[in-house]
Amino acid sequence: MKKKGNYGKLNKKSAHSSAGSTAPVRRKKQTKVVLKGKGGKGKLYRYEGTYFATDKGYGFVKVEGFTRDVFISERFTNYAFHGDKVLIELLTPGPLYDGEISESGRGPKSREAKIVKVIEHSITRIVGTFEAIRNGYGFVIPDKGTLASDLFIPKGNTMDAITGQKVLAEISDYGEFKRSPEGRIVQIIGDLDDPLTDDVSVICALNLRTEFPEAAIRNCDDICGDGTIAGSRSASQLDDLYKITALSDVFDDSFTGKGKRVDLRDIVTFTIDGDDSGDFDDAVSLQVLDPTNEEGGAYIVGVHIADVAEYVLEDSPLDAEALERGCSVYFPGRVIPMLPEKLSNGLCSLNPDEDRLSLSAIMLLDKDGKTLDHLITESVIRSSKRMTYGNVDKVLEDAVPEGYEAFTDVLEDMAAVSEILHRRRFAKGSVDFDIDECEISVDENGKVTEIKARERSASRSLIEEFMLLANKTVAKQFCKKKIPFAYRVHEDPDMTKIRDLVETFKKLGLSVDKKIIKKVNGSDDETISSSEIAKLMSEAEGTPFEMLIKTLTLRSMQRAEYKPESLGHYGLAFKYYCHFTSPIRRYPDLQIHRIIKQTLRGKMKAEAKEHYANILPEVCRKSSVCERSAQEAEYQVDRLKMIRYMEDHMGEEFEGTVSGVTRYGVFVKLDNSIEGMISVYDLPADDYIYEESLLRLTGRKSRRYYSIGKRIRVSVSACDLNQRVIDFVIAE
Repeated sequence: MKKKGNYGKLNKKSAHSSAGSTAPVRRKKQTKVVLKGKGGKGKLYRYEGTYFATDKGYGFVKVEGFTRDVFISERFTNYAFHGDKVLIELLTPGPLYDGEISESGRGPKSREAKIVKVIEHSITRIVGTFEAIRNGYGFVIPDKGTLASDLFIPKGNTMDAITGQKVLAEISDYGEFKRSPEGRIVQIIGDLDDPLTDDVSVICALNLRTEFPEAAIRNCDDICGDGTIAGSRSASQLDDLYKITALSDVFDDSFTGKGKRVDLRDIVTFTIDGDDSGDFDDAVSLQVLDPTNEEGGAYIVGVHIADVAEYVLEDSPLDAEALERGCSVYFPGRVIPMLPEKLSNGLCSLNPDEDRLSLSAIMLLDKDGKTLDHLITESVIRSSKRMTYGNVDKVLEDAVPEGYEAFTDVLEDMAAVSEILHRRRFAKGSVDFDIDECEISVDENGKVTEIKARERSASRSLIEEFMLLANKTVAKQFCKKKIPFAYRVHEDPDMTKIRDLVETFKKLGLSVDKKIIKKVNGSDDETISSSEIAKLMSEAEGTPFEMLIKTLTLRSMQRAEYKPESLGHYGLAFKYYCHFTSPIRRYPDLQIHRIIKQTLRGKMKAEAKEHYANILPEVCRKSSVCERSAQEAEYQVDRLKMIRYMEDHMGEEFEGTVSGVTRYGVFVKLDNSIEGMISVYDLPADDYIYEESLLRLTGRKSRRYYSIGKRIRVSVSACDLNQRVIDFVIAE
C-alpha cells in the first residue's frame, strides 16, 4: 500500500498527561493561537461557524448567513477536526459581509481567518488503520476526511489489534498544542486487505444503523403473518373493492369508486428494475386511447406504488426505526434497508403474480403529454411480470427476450409516451444533470468482478419519466388542497456560483448568451432561470467538455432537500414536486402516503392537519440529513471498490479523458468512470506552466499540454485505500 502524508516527527520524550506514560506526537507544528482580550489593538472580528477540513491540511469555515466560506490556512487550524463548531478571528480588518468585492472587481471576496477556539467537537469515533509501535501502544491512522492527525492508543486500549487491521476507535482526549488526540479501540473491523471491510468501515465511520431493534422485528412479524394480504393484519383490505377492467374506467362518468380501494388486478401492470433489485415499490401500466375520443386524451398512465403506510403505522416501533434510518443505503452487493426484508422484499414488494396493496396515480394525458385529468386512489394490483432494464432495452431494440413476447406492444407504447414527456419537460426548462455513473459488480467475498460505466437507456428513461409525472401530479393536488405535506425542494442557485460557472465557460472557450452575462454581472438579487442554465449547458453538448460542464453545473446548484413548503424544483422546472414513488426505501414517501390515505378516507380534519403541520418540519429535516449520510456512505464504498479494482490492475494501461487541471497535476477519468490523478512530477520531464485562464498545463520546453477534455492513455502507478486516491502516469 502506498502511504502518503506527513505525520510529523516522532517525539519520544513528550509526555501525554492522560495516558500516564510517554506518548509519541504525530502532529504537524502550527502557529499557536492565543485567545486575545478585548484590549488589543483595533476591533477583533470574530464569528462562530463549522469547520470543513481538507486532506491538504487547510480548511474552510462556514459562517451561517454568509455566501462565501472563510479560508483557514494549515498553520491556523488550531488542530480543529472536520465538522467542529469553532470560533474564528479574521486576519484582515473589517467584518464579514456578502457585498465585498474582490480585486478583480467581481465579488464576493474570500476572507482568511484563524481558529482561536474549538467550541464543540463533532467527531467522537473514527475508523482507521492500526499501527502498532512498541510497549503495547500504537496509533490509528484515520481514513481520509476525519482527523487531521493520528489517534494515539495507550497500552491496554488496543484490543490486541495488529498492524494493518481496520479498527473503530473512540476519542477520549482531543489533545492540545503539539499533542496527539488519544482514544481506545472499541471494534476490530478486519484486515485492511479484506474487501469485506469496506462496507463495515464506512458503516462504522458514519454510524449507520444495520440491526433492527427487537421491538421492530416483533412489530414486523405481527404485521406480515404468512406474507400474503389475506394472511396479514390487513386482510380486510380485500373487502368492498371497486373493480375496473380498463384504466379509462376511472375517467368515465359512471365511475363511483372514489373513496374505495380500486381493484386493478385485471389491468396489465409490471415492474422494471435492475437485475439485482429485491424490493419492488413501483409498477407501471398504460392504456392508449382512440385519438378521436371526446375527452381529447391520448394516453392513460398508471403508476402504482406499494402501500407501505397500510402496514407501517405512525409511532409504531417500525415507524420509529424507519424515521431514524431515513432511507435505504445501497452498496455493491449489499443493501441496508429502511424496513426489514420481510416487509421490503416480501409483503410490501410488488412481486409478480401476488396480490399487493398499492396507492395509484392514474393520469390522463393528451398527445403532447399534458395532464388533462388524474385520480389518486388506494388500490390493489397483481403485477404481471418482474422486468429488468436490460431486457426491456432488448425489447425496444427488436431483440425480444424469452417471456417478454406478450409485452412488446405496451413497452413500445410506454417508450413513446416517455419520449413525449421528456421533450415536454425539457421544453419547459428542465436541466439535464445526468452525469457518468458506474455499475460495480462484486462476488460473495466483496471482491470487485467488474466496473463499467452505466449507459443511459430507454428503459431507465421510461421509468424516470413516469415517476416524475406521478410525483409532480401528487404534489400539485395536495398543495392546491392546502394540506400539510412533505415536498422535494430544489431552490434557485446562488448567483455567486453561477458567476464562477460562467467564468469557467469563458476559460474553456465556450460561448455564453449575452442575456446571461448581463444577469451575472448584475446584483446578487438577480435570478437565472433553469431554461437559461439548460441553454448554457447546451453550448457544451458534443464537445470534450460536456461531462465536465454537467458536473460543474450540478455542483453550482443548491442541494435538493425535503421541506414542508412547496418551493418548486429548479432543476426539473416543476412548480410542484414531491417524492411519492418509493415508500419502501424513503421515509418522506411513507410519510406523505399516510397523509394521502387519510385525505382519501375523509379523515383529514383540523386536528389531523395540525398534527402533520407540527411534525413535518422535523421529519423533513431529519430525512434530508439521513439522505446526505446515505449518499456519503454509498460514495465512499464505491470509491474503495474502485481503488481495490485498480490495485488488481497495477501497471495496466487505460484510455481516459482529462477531467480537471490544477497546478499540482491532472485529473483523468477513465472510460469505466474511475477517476485518478497524475501528479505534475509524474508527467513527462519538463517545466510545466499552469495557465489558469485556459485550465491547462503546458510544458515550457516541449509545448506539450494537458487540458480538460483531452484524450490520453495512462497506467496505474499507485493506490491508497486510506487516502482514497489512485495515481496514474502517462503510458509509454
